[in-house]
Amino acid sequence: MHLYLTFSSPFARKTRIVVQEHNLHAVVTEHFSHPFHNEGELISSNPLGKVPCLTLDNGTSVIDSEAICAFLDKSLGDGHLSASLDKNWNLVTFHSVSSGLMDAAVHLQMEKLRARENLRSEFWWQRYFSAIERSLGYLEKHLAILPDDFSLSHINLCSALSYLDFRHENFDWRSDHPKLTAMSEALEKRASLAKCKLHE
Repeated sequence: MHLYLTFSSPFARKTRIVVQEHNLHAVVTEHFSHPFHNEGELISSNPLGKVPCLTLDNGTSVIDSEAICAFLDKSLGDGHLSASLDKNWNLVTFHSVSSGLMDAAVHLQMEKLRARENLRSEFWWQRYFSAIERSLGYLEKHLAILPDDFSLSHINLCSALSYLDFRHENFDWRSDHPKLTAMSEALEKRASLAKCKLHE
């Protein structure tokens, strides 16, 4: 199997962490593919031209980080990382807000890149920034929803927060969110996360 990714993508980081957690290195090979380059192999595997994308040995693909994480956990692993999401809709909502935080942070980065060409939209910049601030407040307030055992929801949240540090280093999210800060700092020491740091 091939996992198409970029090492700067928080969505790809999620899938890489699951590979580490289930020790799937022997069956999942990482394949760097920048989505903006429209490489033939990626495009033929994912019509959206996005990473991550997992191609299976039978020629089919699993597309989108949520689907890939669930597939790796349930089909190739023992399913323990996603078990808590199967029975707790409050946690599913928390998980979705973490995903939305990640989306907003990536969109904000796109606006930063557009600014280099004087194309930045002040409306969208403020909208994404406000969404990030509100999401952080929600996650801080509801952090106790996370299960005691390490899960996909921990991975999702840590991937979102680490992307803020990676691409938006001037945004001090820690000052007003001590619970998120403590959780992030503790979990980033976990072996699977430490081996999957974001980088160019």
